[in-house]
Amino acid sequence: MIVDKTNVSEQKQVKTGKWMIKKWYIVYAPALFNGIELGEIPANEPNALIGRTIEVTLFDITRDLGHLHIKLRFQIDKVEGEKAYTRFKGMELTRDYVKSLIRRGSSLIQLIQDINTTDNALLRVTILAMTPTRCKSSQKRAIRSEFSKALNEVAGKVDFNGFIKAAVFGDVSNQLFAVGKRIYPLKEG
Repeated sequence: MIVDKTNVSEQKQVKTGKWMIKKWYIVYAPALFNGIELGEIPANEPNALIGRTIEVTLFDITRDLGHLHIKLRFQIDKVEGEKAYTRFKGMELTRDYVKSLIRRGSSLIQLIQDINTTDNALLRVTILAMTPTRCKSSQKRAIRSEFSKALNEVAGKVDFNGFIKAAVFGDVSNQLFAVGKRIYPLKEG
């Protein structure tokens, strides 16, 4: 069997040619996270980057192993030259970390609430709390109610950047933990 090798090499050039015209842009975190470099991302043109999201762990920013389970999402909103600048988009815990906290015989208390900061930024916050032993539904309701009050109080004192910084680095969770454990013992995580 005879194979035309010129045709095959042209196909390879077409496939690699698309990557050859792409440029790599360096992505930077917002000023809230000291504007450090998050990574690189390819694109045909700078406008194609706007709106893309990049996900990193907090460990990538702080180099603290205790922050390995916290994922941060940033969205590119501005490109200047070969630099792409982002804004904070969201934060969550890794799925395996949350599953490691939940055990048989314990209770999971969850609260999803929209809050406004002092600069009128609207945020949706999800709170997870675990108890070492099973608790009553009335205790769960009471803890949710106290969490809601404490969350509104914290959000009413700070702007968007202040709340995000407090949430990411654990200040908000420490305040909520102190409020919740007055009603029923909570599991530290």
